[in-house]
Amino acid sequence: MKDNDFDIVIVGGGAVGITLALELDRLDYRVAVIERFQPTFSSSSPERVIALNYGSRCHLERLGVWDAVASQGVGDIRHIVVGESGNVGRVDLDAADGLGFAPNMQELGYVVEMGLLLQPMYELIASSSVELFSGATVQQFVVTDNGVELELQSAGQSTHLKAALLVGADGTHSQIRQMAGIGLFGWDYNRFGLVASVSCEKGHNDTAHECFRRSGPLAFLPLADDRFSIVWAAAPAEASQLLSMSDETFISALQRAAGDTTIDQIGNILSTSPRASYPLELSIAKQYAKPRIALVGNAAHTIHPVAGQGMNLGFRDVVSLVEMLDGELAHSDPGQPIIMQGYAEKRRADVMAVAGFTESMSHLFGSEVPGVKWLRGMGLEKLPLAPTLSGLLLKQASGVGQITPQRLEV
Repeated sequence: MKDNDFDIVIVGGGAVGITLALELDRLDYRVAVIERFQPTFSSSSPERVIALNYGSRCHLERLGVWDAVASQGVGDIRHIVVGESGNVGRVDLDAADGLGFAPNMQELGYVVEMGLLLQPMYELIASSSVELFSGATVQQFVVTDNGVELELQSAGQSTHLKAALLVGADGTHSQIRQMAGIGLFGWDYNRFGLVASVSCEKGHNDTAHECFRRSGPLAFLPLADDRFSIVWAAAPAEASQLLSMSDETFISALQRAAGDTTIDQIGNILSTSPRASYPLELSIAKQYAKPRIALVGNAAHTIHPVAGQGMNLGFRDVVSLVEMLDGELAHSDPGQPIIMQGYAEKRRADVMAVAGFTESMSHLFGSEVPGVKWLRGMGLEKLPLAPTLSGLLLKQASGVGQITPQRLEV
């Protein structure tokens, strides 16, 4: 095999792309990863964090990176409180209630700084057979019956690669998806997600709070140092105002938005980091795969952050693709149509279910129809009395409902 001939080339060196590379290396594929930027693991302010559920933790533990991630500090989510500012009723989810279907589960999820997640992954990559092309971009690629031929540009020089399968793991605005002619369906929410880190009088007590408001949800996610990372969905004009406020004025606005019930639990907000924002959108690829090409992570689907499921959905893409590539047929030709169609079929139901759930939550709590707010309050108040429905919500939040029992053994 020539030096630049690979079985699989992955474009995108984020958490999903690197996880996929590590999994495929263990299956003895010859893998290359192309990443536009040089990897960096430094912290930022506000911290760039992601929410991982227990199902994703099990995946990372099997991969051999979780202990290194956890040793650097993660925010544990043992409880989730869901409510609506100014409305009666709330839903409390507790990890202890899930022991019947996940005996080892002590947390529903975790809040992790992106750099702390990526660093141990890249350390594993360095000791693997995966070839990493950092600071490189794909100029063009051509799909043939036998594979994919790519031209890379790096430091002013061109490099040509060949592969049987090309995987786009390059994010929401995926270059690979666009170059492959795969369209999207979805929409812009006309909302921005404002992020910051805040400290509160009472700390977080391993509890995440989801506060629904008419203009969008406000989430408080526990960090390792007893602060919260917040994600506040706001209309463009409101988001612009929030970004330009003084810290004192912003804290006052945040406390009003959170509502008395949440503030009673976390105490007054004492300080805030600098703020940042990003646009919220729903975009789902019309095809998750074509012959010789597969999409994973945000390249395949970007959803509303209301339930914190984006990265978890991407890791389940990895699991499904690896399952399709783990076999004699796939090793003979990993990009063949039957493998790609099998992967797409595996992912379709899960992606649509999660997207549908986040959309329904967003629309339900954004409705201004008379009487709907009262019904929402009654629903939140009565949900704990419906154990079957509560159990389904708990499985969704923890991610254990979408993976096999064998993968929960950590």
